[in-house]
Amino acid sequence: MIVTVAVTRGFQHEIREKVIGMGGHLQITSIGQTDPKETPRTLKERAFYPSLDTLPEVDHIQVYATLPGIVETSGEIQGVVVKGVGRDLDPTYLRAHLVEGGLLALDSSEACNEVVISSYLKDLLRIELHDTITIYLVQGREEVRPRRFRVTGIYSTGLEQVDHQLVVIDIRHIQRFAQWGLQAQIVVLDSCGPDGIRIEGRAYGGDRVYDLEWSGTDLHGPGPHAVCVHGDTALQLVVHDAMHTVPDTAWLNLRPKFAQNGCPCKDDLTIDLRTSGGSDKAYVGGFEVALHDLKDLDRMDDEIYREFLDPDLKSVSIRDRFPEIFAWLELLDTNVLVVIVLMVVVAIINMTSALLIIILERTTMIGVLKALGGTNGLIRRIFLIDGAYILGVGLLVGDALGTGLCLLQRWTGLVQLPVETYYLSIVPVDLSFWPIVVLNAGTLLICVTFLLLPTMLVTRIAPARAIRFD
Repeated sequence: MIVTVAVTRGFQHEIREKVIGMGGHLQITSIGQTDPKETPRTLKERAFYPSLDTLPEVDHIQVYATLPGIVETSGEIQGVVVKGVGRDLDPTYLRAHLVEGGLLALDSSEACNEVVISSYLKDLLRIELHDTITIYLVQGREEVRPRRFRVTGIYSTGLEQVDHQLVVIDIRHIQRFAQWGLQAQIVVLDSCGPDGIRIEGRAYGGDRVYDLEWSGTDLHGPGPHAVCVHGDTALQLVVHDAMHTVPDTAWLNLRPKFAQNGCPCKDDLTIDLRTSGGSDKAYVGGFEVALHDLKDLDRMDDEIYREFLDPDLKSVSIRDRFPEIFAWLELLDTNVLVVIVLMVVVAIINMTSALLIIILERTTMIGVLKALGGTNGLIRRIFLIDGAYILGVGLLVGDALGTGLCLLQRWTGLVQLPVETYYLSIVPVDLSFWPIVVLNAGTLLICVTFLLLPTMLVTRIAPARAIRFD
């Protein structure tokens, strides 16, 4: 019973940790998400981010985004889910499952062209560490763009749902490709006339229904617009769209190289162009929330949804994302219960038989005790104490064997499993104090209770017949 409970608890814990580690206990995404492989944009600046991890039940919160993708090598292609992670990534899970290489360099100022893939994809596509591969990011039915990445790490979790499809990149690639935000740009054209140089405003991303605003001027729209420069001139372009996307700004500073009477042309000017880099970084695909304890999942799911989320957001728990895995793990509890009940029944039958034999062997002693004035209750207690003693010795021996086998497995990993079937390579063991105490106390109580039945035979033994029998 100790081995059954320890192995089952260990197996459930390890599988849950594997499933939770790659996506958190809760995922907060846009309410409009319909495809689990693709996250629509949602604003990164929220009241709960990143302060949600100050709650005692919350361990960590981080941003993420996913898009469908295609990995292409020299001779193979494979459909995948591309997951983007940011600087707030908790690397514990990925680092624990790395088999080669390292993690992404997310601290760089520019998006790193690195990718972490699974050992399954490595073998399937014949990819080696530090190879350069092409990943096609897919959005909708028409937007497909290639990106080149260097394989910097290879992981293995043993979970098909993860290993067979997930690759990890810098989230800034997804933000830029999906064009969740706006990007403003000012272009100085080569054409020049008597009224000055020509400038043009351009916009990218968003819903492509743009409103270009030239701050502090009477200019409007993309242009081209004629600008006559007399001294230092600063222009600012702010781009909006119909979806109220976070606006973006571009700046243009013009300075004549030398004094002249007319309007200078492009070659006669010092041109300084600056942009904010776009408002893509203001959007993410969602937020992953890791809790300290799985027991708080349902309560925190309700509390976070009710107290913290805006109307355009929803939360999805790990149970909703992988219902088949959690149903399977809960089914294991039924198997454990069946095994324990069978073992207890066997123990009851064995102890009942043993006590009956002891009573029959002590028939004369029972008769003598009754002849000397012993009551049925007193004699029954004697045999119950003897049975409990035998049970106690058996429990101690069983505890020693059970804990010994579990400790041996924990320290040596002697018994192994096929990863393809069980998601784990070694039989896990979760040896805890209280389950052992409950098993011992419950078994002792149940068995001693059932030992009352054979002791009822004592009441049917007559002193005269028992002594004459001797």
